[in-house]
Amino acid sequence: MTKLVSFPSGGAGEDLDWFATAALFDDVAAFILRHVTDEYAKRGVTAGAASGYVFIGDLPEPDQMNVLTALRDEFPDHVDSVIYPPDVTSRMEDAEIFVARAKSLAHMASESIALRDASGAIPEGKG
Repeated sequence: MTKLVSFPSGGAGEDLDWFATAALFDDVAAFILRHVTDEYAKRGVTAGAASGYVFIGDLPEPDQMNVLTALRDEFPDHVDSVIYPPDVTSRMEDAEIFVARAKSLAHMASESIALRDASGAIPEGKG
């Protein structure tokens, strides 16, 4: 089953959507959850993840920006060290496809931040 992580773009109804299989999504949802500090938002992420989606745009600030920044800056290393470490990828066929798919999440987070900055959707100095 395909699951969804939705990124805010700064425009109404123009979210950026990233789809993944259940296993990869579960790793991503856990990573996101570790960067959410608001208790109500944590419950929302947990409930959404159980249903197959995470809407980053629904997170309050500063959690929203913290998650986007962590996905952009930290997630690629997380992919290499936790999700697809060398001992796992050495046994996989076409491992680079799976690694690139996971790391594309960091690119989408970067794009989301840039679009939010350009639209003025976040306060100055928060990105």
